[in-house]
Amino acid sequence: MPAKYILMKKKIYIGVLIIILLFASYFYWQNRYVELRPVILAEENYSRQLIFFDSDLYKFAEPNEISPNYYKNIKFVLDRSGQPYIEKNGIIYVRNHYLNDMNLMWNYTTRSINPTWFKLKREMDSINGDYESKEKLDNIIKGFHD
Repeated sequence: MPAKYILMKKKIYIGVLIIILLFASYFYWQNRYVELRPVILAEENYSRQLIFFDSDLYKFAEPNEISPNYYKNIKFVLDRSGQPYIEKNGIIYVRNHYLNDMNLMWNYTTRSINPTWFKLKREMDSINGDYESKEKLDNIIKGFHD
């Protein structure tokens, strides 16, 4: 009887260990930092069909498909949105599970190239008395006119 008990106990420990390792690898995979890429609508692939996943409506943009203002302004948008990111050698990295949310990344992309969003934030900052951010926003808005 004790040999069966020990064997059963080993199987339980091995099962629990496998579950812990699977959870840890999934957690690592989702929270690792990956390079931020702009997201645009995938209009050329649009057809009237049943959409199961929101991500089917979007695609990652090539550098020539996105405004240069995106690369200038994305850090400000991420900061204002409270999005954690890391910058190394001029490249911005975000957590993988955020990058997989194509709708969220599309939202950040459109904000960073939209002067109206920056003007609205500037207006809000002037109302709230945040003059430091207001000056940053003034410089960003001037960049859209260049």
